[in-house]
Amino acid sequence: MTDSLLLTLTQARIKKVLELMKQYNADAFLIFNQANYRYLTNFTGEEAQLILTNKGDRYLLSDSRFSGQIQAQASGELTAIMKQTGDVNEISRVLKKLAVKRLIVEGEFVSASEFSNLKEANPGCQFILVEELIEQIRNVKDELEVKALQKAISISIESFKQILPMIRPGAVEREIAAKLDYLFKLNGGDGPSFETIIASGVRSSWAHGVASDKVIKQGELVVCDFGSFYNGYTADITRTVAVGEVDAELEKIYQIVHEAQRRGIEATVVGNTGADVDKAARNYIVEQGYGEYFGHGIGHGIGLEIHELCMPALPFKKQKLVNNMAITVEPGIYLPEKGGVRIEDDILINEQTPVTMSFFQKDELIHL
Repeated sequence: MTDSLLLTLTQARIKKVLELMKQYNADAFLIFNQANYRYLTNFTGEEAQLILTNKGDRYLLSDSRFSGQIQAQASGELTAIMKQTGDVNEISRVLKKLAVKRLIVEGEFVSASEFSNLKEANPGCQFILVEELIEQIRNVKDELEVKALQKAISISIESFKQILPMIRPGAVEREIAAKLDYLFKLNGGDGPSFETIIASGVRSSWAHGVASDKVIKQGELVVCDFGSFYNGYTADITRTVAVGEVDAELEKIYQIVHEAQRRGIEATVVGNTGADVDKAARNYIVEQGYGEYFGHGIGHGIGLEIHELCMPALPFKKQKLVNNMAITVEPGIYLPEKGGVRIEDDILINEQTPVTMSFFQKDELIHL
């Protein structure tokens, strides 16, 4: 990545946000979400707010702990302000300096008390709460983002390959998860992007069965749901493996989930909605008699956050797919008394030819 490319892409992102701001006739936009201010500045610190004016000027409010980091990371010209008092006072000082009369605020990332205090401190300013405004732009990945996602995915898969020999009778779920998380960093990633799921036996039927102290036994399925960050972007992959031979019905549902996922991925084309993807996979599972055992949605977006296209303002099911959206397709069947199967891959929307970015064997249930 070159500084000039980052600057060009950052400027393009800001321009798109400014276009969305026009519909509100706003003077500025107050941004709290870390992923969003990172997207528009390249600053990765966890303590900041960004004020973006309708002219494209950026005011990044942080504190002295991050002064050097902002200087090293920030792309393009911006005004960095090291806060000396509370957030409301510092934000208000900038708003008054800029004579802001209409301010857009990220409604889902400001607390009720903070919003009330901001309004009280700025009586001459009209506040406009919005949801998922910048996320509308973030849903479509640019060149830099696609490369970062692919690298995160490659690191995740390589790390998973390295822990496969650990999955055997007598192994402890938590120990496998810890080794996988360690390998993410060892292989060049920034660590896990969510709590790694290693769920064996009956626990494999828990859709979010994060790793526990359970000991893995012969004849069990193990659901492994994992993903590493790389440069802020995350992978999200699931594979289900078997420890030795397993019950015939578990073999059967593996093949059903595999075929359902194939159909779901086939439907991830421009013009379809998330609901179309869900229907393509779910209908097959229903036809095979296991519809009641697939309770969650078919997928979500990925990017700077592990779950994108999930908020009520931008639900995956209602979104039309466009080029360079990055999504997951993850059908599953979960039998409470026996175990469960989930297969998940990361997909890049590419006209009528979906690109599976997380390529790793799945055609047959892996027996370890």
